[in-house]
Amino acid sequence: MKDIILLTKILFKGSSNRQKNSKSRSSFGKIILFGLLYVYLAGIIAYISYEAINALIEIKQEAVFLNMCFIGILGISFIQTLFSGLNILFFSKDIEYLLPLPIKPIKIVMAKFNCLIITQYIVSTILVLPVIIVYGYLLNLGITFYLMGILIMLLFPIIPVILVTILITIIMKFTNIIKNKDMVQYITVFLTLVFVIAIQFISGAGSEEITNEQMANMLVEANGMLELFSNYFITLKPTINALLNYNSLEGIFNIAILFAETVFVYILGAIITSKMYIKAVTSIMTNGDKKTKKINKAKDYGEKSVLKAYVKKEFVDLNRNPIFFMQCVLPSFLFPIIFSIPIFVSFKDMTQAEIQELINMIPSFIETSKGLFVAFGIGAFCFMFNFIALTAISRDRNNSTFMKYIPIDLEKQCFYKIMPGIILNLVPIIYFSGMLKVLIPEISIKVLSYIIIDLILMNICNNYIMIIIDLKNPKLDWITEYAVVKQNINMLFQIIILLIEMAVIAGISTLISNINIFILIIGIIYVISIFAVRKYITKNQTKLFRKVI
Repeated sequence: MKDIILLTKILFKGSSNRQKNSKSRSSFGKIILFGLLYVYLAGIIAYISYEAINALIEIKQEAVFLNMCFIGILGISFIQTLFSGLNILFFSKDIEYLLPLPIKPIKIVMAKFNCLIITQYIVSTILVLPVIIVYGYLLNLGITFYLMGILIMLLFPIIPVILVTILITIIMKFTNIIKNKDMVQYITVFLTLVFVIAIQFISGAGSEEITNEQMANMLVEANGMLELFSNYFITLKPTINALLNYNSLEGIFNIAILFAETVFVYILGAIITSKMYIKAVTSIMTNGDKKTKKINKAKDYGEKSVLKAYVKKEFVDLNRNPIFFMQCVLPSFLFPIIFSIPIFVSFKDMTQAEIQELINMIPSFIETSKGLFVAFGIGAFCFMFNFIALTAISRDRNNSTFMKYIPIDLEKQCFYKIMPGIILNLVPIIYFSGMLKVLIPEISIKVLSYIIIDLILMNICNNYIMIIIDLKNPKLDWITEYAVVKQNINMLFQIIILLIEMAVIAGISTLISNINIFILIIGIIYVISIFAVRKYITKNQTKLFRKVI
C-alpha cells in the first residue's frame, strides 16, 4: 500500500508538470486565482441549487435535485476519464521509465487509477460540495449529513473511473494488431463514446415502461421520483438513500453498500486491467505508423495562397497528433450531440400535446432579449470546449520559433493560427441553429440570423483573446501532449472571460427588451472588440512574441 501511495504521488506530480524554478510569487498568484475562480463557480452552483431546491421542496421532490446532480457527475466522470485515461494509461511518457523497474503491474495500474480519481475529486468539489451545503442548509440538516456527504464525494466518482478504464484497456488489448498508434487511439475513443452514448439511450428508453398513472403516483409521493431515477442508474440508489437517511441505520447500511461496491470494483478493475495492461502497452509502444506518403510534386509544391497553406498546416498538425485531436478537435463535434441526447430522450417521454405546447411556447420566449441571451449562453458553453486558439502557441513547443523566421507578419500568423478554432466553432453554431429550426419551425429566420451573426462575432473575438492569453503565458516546456490542455492554467482564463461576457450580455438583456436594439448593441460591442484586439496585436507584436523562444 505504501508503494502505491508513493507511486501515485510521483505520477500525479509528474502529470502536473511543475517547474522547480518557478517563483513562489507566481505560485502564490496561481493559488489566489484558483481560489477566486472556485468561489465564483461554486457560488453559481450554490445559487442554482438554492433556487431549484426551494422550488422542489414545495412539491416534496427535493431529492430529485440530488439525483440530477449525481447523474451529472456520472456523465462528467465517464467523459473526462475517456479523454484523460487513454493518455495516462497508455501514452504518457512515464511508461517507458516504469516498465523496466521491478514494480508489479497491479501497483502501476492502481497508481494510475488514483491519479484519475484525484482529478474527479477536483470536479466533485466544485459541482457537488455546494449542492450538499445548500441542501443541508435549506432542510436544516445536522453535521452528520455533511460528514455523510463528504464520504459519498470520496466514494461516488471511483466506480465510473474504473469502468471506463477497464473498457479502454479491453479495447486497447484487442486493437493491438493495428500497426498504427494514431489509429489505435481514434478507434478506442470512438468505441468508448459509442458505449457511453448507448447507455444514455438505453436509460432513456427504459422510462417508456412507466405509465402515466405510475408517474402521477410518484409525483404526489414525497421524493417518489427517486425510485424512478434509481431504477436506471443503479449506483445512485445507495448514494441517495445514504444522504436521505443520514441519521439512521438505513443510511449507514447504504453507505456500507456503496463502500463495499466501490472497493470490490476498484480491486477487481485493478486485477482485470493489470492482466492485460503490460502486454497492451508494450505492443502499442512498439507499433509505429509505417505508412509513407507519396509526394506529388505538382500538388505538394505548387503555388498556394499563404492563408490556405498556413491553415492547412494547422489542421494537419491537429489531426496528426491523436491527443491534440481528441482534446481540441473532437469536442466541437462531440459535445453538442452529447448534450442534446437528454433533450431527445425527454421528448420521447412527453405526449404529443405536451410537445406541441412546448414548441408553441419556445418561439415567444426566444424572440426576446432574455431568450437570445440563453441562446448566446449555449453557444458560449460549446465554445468553452474548443482549446485550439488557447493552445495555438503551446502546441508547437520548440517549433514555435518558426513564426519568427518566416516572412509573414506576426499579426497575420495569429489570425491563421486561430482559423481552425473559428472554423470548428461553426459546427455547434450550425448544429444549434439547425436543431432550433427543425424542432421549432415557427421560429423566424430573422431571429435565427441574429443568433448566428452574433455567435460568429463572439467566436472570432474569443479566439483572438485566447491566442493573446497563450502568447502571454505559453506552456512550451510540456512533457506530454496531455499536459498542454489538462495541466494548463490558461484554461481558467478562458472560463473567466466567457463568464464575464455572459454577465455583460445578461445585464444588457435586462435593460433592453427590444431585440433589434439588443442584437445591434451586442454586435457593435463584438465588432469594436475584434478591431481593438487586432490593433493591440499589431501594435505589440514584439512584446507578445517575446516568450516564443
